[in-house]
Parts: sequence; C-alpha cells; structure tokens
Amino acid sequence: MDARKIKGTLWLGDLFSFDVIDDDKRYNFENLFQQYENNIETSTKRILSSLPVVGEDIKTETRRLFDYKFLNFVRNPYSIKNVLNTFPRLRKLRPTDPFHLTHFNRVLQGRKPHQQHLCQQLIISDDVYSDWLSVLFLLLTDFVGNERSMMKEVTDEMFQNPNHIVFVWIYTYDNETCLLSDRGYSIPVSPNEHFAMDFNLCSHGFIRYFIGDVNVLTPLCFSKELVAQFKTVPRSLTVTHISNDLAALEQYNQHVVYQCHQKVFNARRECYGIEC
Repeated sequence: MDARKIKGTLWLGDLFSFDVIDDDKRYNFENLFQQYENNIETSTKRILSSLPVVGEDIKTETRRLFDYKFLNFVRNPYSIKNVLNTFPRLRKLRPTDPFHLTHFNRVLQGRKPHQQHLCQQLIISDDVYSDWLSVLFLLLTDFVGNERSMMKEVTDEMFQNPNHIVFVWIYTYDNETCLLSDRGYSIPVSPNEHFAMDFNLCSHGFIRYFIGDVNVLTPLCFSKELVAQFKTVPRSLTVTHISNDLAALEQYNQHVVYQCHQKVFNARRECYGIEC
C-alpha cells in the first residue's frame, strides 16, 4: 500500500483513500483491489465461452469468480452497513504485527478531507466509515505472506465447510437482458434460511451462488449415518447452466430493483419483468 498517483482511481470522491498526502498522492486500497479485479473480466469470459461446450469443467473458474464478486460487495459504498453486520467481530480487531499495525493506524488516523462530504452523501457516521475502512484492511491484507487474505479464508470456509452444500446456477438469455444493481448483487432467498447471492455476469446472464446447510436440506428419509458419510466427502461445486428461464429472470430483475440502493442499469430501455 504505497502512496500513489490518484489519477484514474477516483470513485465517489476518494472513497477508498485513507491518508491524503497532497493533491496528487494518497494512500488507498487500490493495490489490494487489483489483486482481484484484474482477473474478473477474464474469469467471466472463460465461463461464458465454456457454457456451450458439453462437459466443460468450469467449477474452478466459478469458484474464483465468487471471490471477485464478493469483493465488490465488501467494497460497495451502498452496502457498508451490510458489510459491518456480516463481519461484526472485525470491527474491534487490531493487527499485532508492528508493520501492519502502522498501516492500520494510518487507515484510522490518516488525513481524510473528503470524509465529511462522503459521510453526508452515504448517510453514515464518521465511526461507521472508519469501521468499514478498517474491515476492508483486515479482510484484504495478507498478514502472513502466503497470498491468503482473511477474505480468502472466509470464502474458502463457506465453500469447504463439511456442513455446507454448494450449488451454482448460471442463467443466460438469447433475447432478454439482466439488470445490474448499484449494489452489485441481490439476494434471491431469505438470509435466515440459507446463504445465496445473485451477480450480474453480462447483459444477457447472471450467476447464482447458493450455500445451504446439509442438516437442513437433507431429506428426512436419509439416515444420520448417510448424512455423516456425506460430510466426509470433500466439498465440490455443482454448476448448472440454464438457458432462457424467464420465470427466473423475472424474479432476478425484480429483486435487483427492490434491493438496489437507488439505481439499476440495463443494456436496453425495456427489461423483462419490470414495468418502466
């Protein structure tokens, strides 16, 4: 996290800058973000180009894509409160390593002339903004030098937990379009039931990640022994491609509209399932 030229990295007025040195340089999270965002376009294109190929294995790519999409949730300014609620324990953590602690203190105490205006725009307090920046630092920093951030540990636990079963559905459409939320995601089911997130893939497709509790989803006719045996099997993604499912598209587009902050984006004026 070196001080670097800010030209070309501004978004919502220095949102991710935590120590402004002068008009040209500041400390921000761009280096950490680039570890993820540099690959998102490549992964998306690989997934979409592989869908017509019968038997093509895209499990690894869809797993990678989740990390890139989850980062967009974590850093989205319209989801700050959701992020803090998702990681409540991180709000009070501090690095113990002196090197990382120095940078962490810069995150909290650095010069932020933009903070008051940003907090007014986002309708959040100074404390909430600082907490969010600190959670970003803790999630994205590689503390042990093995290229594994805390966020990577979190998402690996989601996918590899023996009590979890993971499904991925990729929906694509020949003639209809999929909305993009200003939050970057939507939730298709009640979060009290299971974990699920929908992400826009392109103008004609979206991807749904569903992580359920084996103990809840397992039919009653399965014995405890069979469930226990299932838990010993290494976790694996089940990826399904579905074409032109209009009922799913209507649900997806409506969720995007209802759950966005203020805006949704579309490739054309008309949108399936939405009355304009």
